Amino acid sequence: MSRPILLRVLAALPLLLTAAGVARAQDPAAVATPDARVGVALKGAQLGFLIDEGDYRLDYKVDETRSQRVWVASGTTSLPPLEVRDVWSVAARGKGPVPADLAVHLLQENVRMVLGAWQVNQGKDEYLVVFSAQVAADADAAALREVIEVVMYSADRIEKELSGTDAF
Repeated sequence: MSRPILLRVLAALPLLLTAAGVARAQDPAAVATPDARVGVALKGAQLGFLIDEGDYRLDYKVDETRSQRVWVASGTTSLPPLEVRDVWSVAARGKGPVPADLAVHLLQENVRMVLGAWQVNQGKDEYLVVFSAQVAADADAAALREVIEVVMYSADRIEKELSGTDAF
């Protein structure tokens, strides 16, 4: 990133943080209720799903030997005029803190991604490697299907690379 662009981003940071603070987050009770817009889009895309604690869970058969589970969040985040939801899939789980070489590898992988990014969700005793992408909250069937497939294939590729297993 060039220095002038970096300075502009840094100058805009307080405004962005303020705007993020006023972004509408959904009530936790509302998140437990599935967002019907997702159900309509998934049915339109002819994708089977289950409801998992208010989110939509899809189990994909990637090929003859591999499968991958993907979630589409019912909850959304808004920064007007945008309203987006997360689509994610787990690729790996490990004990303790994420190894530095894995973190670097995931950052290098992020450079290749057109849509979505790798994340590490660190807990007290374990971490999850998750691929996540955002999609418009009111995405139609074709757009939602495309994002789901990007997430599914990306997570499965890294799961296979890291472990060779099919746990997720």
